[in-house]
Amino acid sequence: MSRKLFKFLRALYEPMLVLVVIASAALLIGALYYAFGGGLGGKLSFEAAFDEVGGIKEGSSVLFKGMQVGAVGKMRYDAATDKILVRIEITKPVDVPANIKPYVEKSLMGQSNIALRTEQQTGTKELLASVVRRHQAADKDGLYRIDGVELSRLDAIKSGLDAKSDEAIEVAKKTMHRTEELAEQSNAALTKASQDLEKVAATLDQAGQAVIRSETTLNQAGQAIIRSESHIKKLGSASEKLGSASDNVNGFIQVLKVKPSAIVWGLSDQQRTMMNQAPATRRPSATPVRK
Repeated sequence: MSRKLFKFLRALYEPMLVLVVIASAALLIGALYYAFGGGLGGKLSFEAAFDEVGGIKEGSSVLFKGMQVGAVGKMRYDAATDKILVRIEITKPVDVPANIKPYVEKSLMGQSNIALRTEQQTGTKELLASVVRRHQAADKDGLYRIDGVELSRLDAIKSGLDAKSDEAIEVAKKTMHRTEELAEQSNAALTKASQDLEKVAATLDQAGQAVIRSETTLNQAGQAIIRSESHIKKLGSASEKLGSASDNVNGFIQVLKVKPSAIVWGLSDQQRTMMNQAPATRRPSATPVRK
C-alpha cells in the first residue's frame, strides 16, 4: 500500500512542479505589472468627484493630452459630499502624472468626455500609479479620489481659442508695430513737406514783396518823370521869358553903346520903337540918334 502511494505521489511530482513554476511566474509577472502602475485587474482605477456631470455616462471616453486612455466606469451620488463620484478606469499603459485634474468637457456636437489635464507642479514629478498604489495599500476598500471640474462648451474649446487668440494677438501686435513705423515715416514725410512748403511760401512772399517794391519804385519813377516834364515845361517857359528879357537887355546895351547918356536921360520914343521892333540879333546903327 505504501509503495502504491509512493508511486502515485512520484507520478504527480513532475506535473505539480510544472504547476508551481507556472504559478510562480504568473505571480511574478503580476507583481511586476502592478509595480509599474497596472493596478488591480490590469487597470488603474480612481474616483473623480464632480458637482455635475452633464452628458457623461458609463463608457464615456477618458482622454489624456487628447488621446483616449480609458473609459468611465460606474457612477454614483455621494450624499455626504453632495458630489457625483465617477470611476475612472485607465486601461492603456500610459505614464499619467499624479498632478492631473479631471475635467468634464462638452463638445459642440453634444458629446461629453472626461479629460485629464496636468496642473502646475513645483515638486518632484510623480506618476499617478504610484499614488494610487500607496492609497490602495492603506485603504483596500476605497478608491483614490480627485476633485474634478465641469466645463461649459465655451470653456471646453477655450484652450484652442486661446491659442488662436494668442496667435491673432501676436499678428495684431506685429501689424500695429508696422503701422506705427509707417505712421512715423508718414509723419516725418509730412513734416518735411510742410517745412518745404513753408520755405516756398516764404520765398513767394519775399518775391511778392519785391514785386510790390518794384511797382512802388516804378510808380515813384513815373511820378518823378511827370514832375520832370512839368519842370522842363516851366524851364522852357522861363527860358523863353529869359530870352525875351535878354533880347531887351541886349537892345538896351546896344543903345547905350550909341548913346551912353540914355541911361540918364532915358530913351526917346523913336529909340524905344527901334528896340521893340529890332530883332535880338540886330545890331544898332552906328549913326547916333539925335533927340
